[in-house]
Amino acid sequence: MAQHLRKILLWLLLSVSSACLGAEDRDSVRVDSMPKFIYSVGGSAGMNHLLNIEMRGEKLIKRGWGGNYSLFVNSQANPLDSAISVYDRVFGFPTLEAGVQLMDYSHVRMHTEDTPYMSRTGYVWAAYVAFRRDIYRNRRWSFGYGLENGLSFCSRPYNPANNVDNDLIGQNLSLYFGFGLHAAYRVTPQVELGLGFEYKHNSNSATDRPNKGSNSYGLTMRARCDLNRPESDKGLTYHERLRQLQRFKREPFDTYMYLDIDATVGFRTLYEEWLLHRDHTPADVRATQTEKLSIHTVWSTGITPMVRYNQVHASGLGIEYSFAGYLARSPMIEKQCGVEKDYRHSKHTLYIAAHHEVYYKQMSLAMSLGTYLFRQHGWVGDQNEPPVVETVGIRYYPKFFKPFYVGYNVKANLGKAYAMELKVGLHAGHWSLKKKKK
Repeated sequence: MAQHLRKILLWLLLSVSSACLGAEDRDSVRVDSMPKFIYSVGGSAGMNHLLNIEMRGEKLIKRGWGGNYSLFVNSQANPLDSAISVYDRVFGFPTLEAGVQLMDYSHVRMHTEDTPYMSRTGYVWAAYVAFRRDIYRNRRWSFGYGLENGLSFCSRPYNPANNVDNDLIGQNLSLYFGFGLHAAYRVTPQVELGLGFEYKHNSNSATDRPNKGSNSYGLTMRARCDLNRPESDKGLTYHERLRQLQRFKREPFDTYMYLDIDATVGFRTLYEEWLLHRDHTPADVRATQTEKLSIHTVWSTGITPMVRYNQVHASGLGIEYSFAGYLARSPMIEKQCGVEKDYRHSKHTLYIAAHHEVYYKQMSLAMSLGTYLFRQHGWVGDQNEPPVVETVGIRYYPKFFKPFYVGYNVKANLGKAYAMELKVGLHAGHWSLKKKKK
């Protein structure tokens, strides 16, 4: 089925390109309208390689090459529109994208120790949204970057019976993140071809185990066709972009301070429960275990004084308190795992972090980096949770519900996923930092 889907994606990609290329030769009446947004469709195809990791004293991935294919639709603010958003002007008319993607890992093979077969990753389907921005553009060439985020479905996750060495993905449903650098060339006024270096990540954010995550890198070719680009734009937006950006004068921003107050619930599985299953359960017994690991909740609240110093950026330093009632189980599991030393356990955690937020209209990208002020997570915390905490996530600010927001985070300890979090919060206060004129 996946092979047929791959052929269909390639066929559609070629069809879109050829149809757009042929549009110049057809005699038709063109209406020079002034749309607010320029819409386009396209597709991509590429090859990537999974990053290897060491498991149980040896390299896990024995064969790591795969492919990726996608179909997408794009929307970009029209540089000729005089009522364009200030955010679009600040970011240089970025492109918003929604698409579906197939990551073909069917040829990937994983193996450790004396397992009598090779484990597989299979196929990963993803539905995603993306933000793409040109850093430089002239009449033909453009160079920029793209950020992707969505949900993915893996066809062959870890299974103790027949896929025991798949330490990359522990369940069917995961989160997908992508980042890429791209160069593109406009072949005709409507058609653009591009080549990019991309990084792709799939993981379940510790909501199941194993959860090493699939990390791949590779080259991807993209093609897209504009559907409603106005004739006066000629499909080559460089000069019009330049004129519009030169006309655009950013009003002096009233720098202000506010308090970001949030409440969070996180979902995670216990790493020690996974170690008990993997390392201290006989293989024949483990192969018959079909129950999922228990998902536990972590409740948190935080307060962060933030300074918004321009239209799209805000930074601050905050403190967060977390309560994890499930940690009462950890000492019993440690004894079952053969841990002899008595470690301290506490349900309470306190940490401090630097925060940064990047705004685009009603959305934002929020991230933080910090360390623990107080944490007692027992043997696992001492051995497998580095004292560095990082988060990254998306927030949405409803127009009708200001100053509140909703969003989600992925929390990790120096790259090791800790929990997937759902968050609600508000911006309290608005203290101007601009000096008043006497």
